[in-house]
Order: sequence, then C-alpha cells, then structure tokens
Amino acid sequence: MRRRVPLVCAEPQVRQSQRDARQGGRVDFSAADGGGIDVHELTAAELVQVDARLPLSRLDVAQTYLIAWDRGEPVGQAHVAWERTTLGVPEVQDVFVPEELRGRGIGTRLSHAAEELARARGYSDISISASLANEGALRLYRRLGYREADLPPQRIKGTILIRGKPLGVDDTLLYLVKTLDVDSAAPRSS
Repeated sequence: MRRRVPLVCAEPQVRQSQRDARQGGRVDFSAADGGGIDVHELTAAELVQVDARLPLSRLDVAQTYLIAWDRGEPVGQAHVAWERTTLGVPEVQDVFVPEELRGRGIGTRLSHAAEELARARGYSDISISASLANEGALRLYRRLGYREADLPPQRIKGTILIRGKPLGVDDTLLYLVKTLDVDSAAPRSS
C-alpha cells in the first residue's frame, strides 16, 4: 500500500511570507522575466485543472509541486523533493514548460520559487538535474547560478513507473547545485 503525501502544507506550517505570496503579495515581473506569472504550491482544489494541462509525473510520490500560472491557466511545473535526493539536499525535478511558452521566463520563475521555498525551510543548498542533451535547460540553470556538482553525469537506463505505468528510459543526467543565501533564523524542515 503506497502512502499519499499531501500536496499542501497544513496552515500552521506555512510561514507568513508564503501566506503573503499566495494572497497577492508577489512582485510583478516584466514580460522578459515571466511578467504576470504567479507560482505557488499545487493545491488539491487545482489538481484536476493542472493535471489536464501539465505532465505531473510524480503524483504518486509528490513532495511539493510548484505550479506557474498565467491568467488562471497552469503554464509550468516543478517538483521539489526534500528527502531521498541524489545529493542529499532539496532537488528540483520534472521542470516542465510547454514548448510554445518557453523563453518567457516561466522556468526562471519556477526555479526562483523552488529556491525561496528551500531558503524558507532553512536549506543552504538546492540541486537540479537535466539531461546532457537538454542544452537549453543547462544554459538556463547555469545562468541562474547553478554549478556542476561533484558528481559525474549519471546514466539512467531501464524501466521506471510514472503514475503506475511503466516507461523505458535511457538518458544521462548532469546534477547541478546552487548555494542559497539563508536566513539563519529559519528552521530546517522537510
């Protein structure tokens, strides 16, 4: 029996800055920086709408899904794993923006939101991986301050389960890490 991880934090676990961000306390970004894009954690009430538009591949084992929204439509996603990660620090996984929306700053907003969440939880580092073949993603992450981790590229080959369905994979991932400026008073939690 697989235990489902809740998609939303219980209200007492949400910090004031997170509450403010969900209640319109966000900064407006210019169009080049993902203007008008709001990013917040996926809620149970949004699941059907988001799942119809984005490939939420980790719902079976979800820890935190961040969803980018533009005028009420989901336009991107990033999964943040807090536990059992390759480098032992929070890991941003399954970043996805539909091809027709790429280049609008949505991936940047998702990355910044993941970093803010990790920072708020007291982590000093965050990691991300990308396929060696995905030059655009690697370029973005390097531009955002990620550097190669002290780990050789990892080949992933075999069958994995995506939402209970087998999928054959053969890819080589490069792991990148970024040091975060952390508020030393923030407690570290997962």
